Amino acid sequence: MAVSADELDREALVRYIEEGFACAQACAECATACLQPAGAAEPGAVQRLDLRCADVCEHTSRMLTQHGRHDVPGLRAQVELCAETCAACAEDYERLAADAPGAAERAQACRRCEEACREFLVNLL
Repeated sequence: MAVSADELDREALVRYIEEGFACAQACAECATACLQPAGAAEPGAVQRLDLRCADVCEHTSRMLTQHGRHDVPGLRAQVELCAETCAACAEDYERLAADAPGAAERAQACRRCEEACREFLVNLL
C-alpha cells in the first residue's frame, strides 16, 4: 500500500519536520559538546545515542519530504523508530538534567519530536 505526498496531513507533516530537525540539531550539538571537553576519539554510550537520534530524525524528515509515493509500512516503521529513539534520548537527558547544562531543553526537544511522530502516525493507519 502506498500513499502519495498529497494525501499526508500537511500540518502534521510540517510539525514533524520542524520538530525532527530541532531534535536532530539539539542531539548533534550535545554529542559534539560532550566529546570536546574529554577530547575523546570515540563517543561514549550517551553520545552514541545522541548521534543516533540526530541521524534517525534527519533521515525520517528526509523520507517524509520526498515527493511522490511512499511505502506506508516502511514509512510507518521509520516514524515509529524515530519516536522510540527520541523517547530513549529524552530519558537520558531527563536523568542528566540536574547536572548537565542544557539537558532539560534537549529533553524537551526530543519529547516534542516524539509527540510529533506519534501524531503523524495517525496519517499512516
